[in-house]
Amino acid sequence: MFTPVFFIEMFQSAKRSLTNKIITDEVMNRAANDFITAQTEFAKMLANNAVTMAKYSMDNCLKKQ
Repeated sequence: MFTPVFFIEMFQSAKRSLTNKIITDEVMNRAANDFITAQTEFAKMLANNAVTMAKYSMDNCLKKQ
């Protein structure tokens, strides 16, 4: 339930809501939201890589015992 992706989505959603309230110009708002979307995808990729590497490392450590 409380995975890294959950926290990423929660934080990025808050940023998106705040951005939508502050930036009222349609073109600037779209650019800002596109940037937030790119940040979200990048953060999810990093989180997924970290979880995958941690799991792989743990599995290998447990095999050697």
